Amino acid sequence: MNKNNIEWTKLADVKSFEESPEQLLKVKRDDILVVKDDDGFFAINNRCPHLGLALNLGGCNKKDKTVRCKFHSSTFSYQTGDVTEWLNVKGFEKFMTWLFSKLDPDAKKMMSMEPTPAETFETKVEDDYVWVGIDQGS
Repeated sequence: MNKNNIEWTKLADVKSFEESPEQLLKVKRDDILVVKDDDGFFAINNRCPHLGLALNLGGCNKKDKTVRCKFHSSTFSYQTGDVTEWLNVKGFEKFMTWLFSKLDPDAKKMMSMEPTPAETFETKVEDDYVWVGIDQGS
């Protein structure tokens, strides 16, 4: 990542995270999930890399520093974006996934995708506000 290509956007007052330590904020067209934990502020694209569904609906686990996609049971580090679980469906979900993959070739492709990390962003605190840095490419 080239530090010269980072565009910084002012997001929210630091104090707002005292009551809401997980906030979904819009930056241009992207929804960014900002999480405050004991180590600071972290920003992750709210779109699951599997099918683009909202990650924040699955909730954050601050102990493990992860966010979960509730739709297909995938879990990502909100610090690094790394995959910690991928398509870990069980029980009835697993049966339905198997059934759909037999009936629909697109469903089979979606459920056989390789694990893909989630996009994360740099954060900083300046003038009592949380900022997120988006790499604009080289």
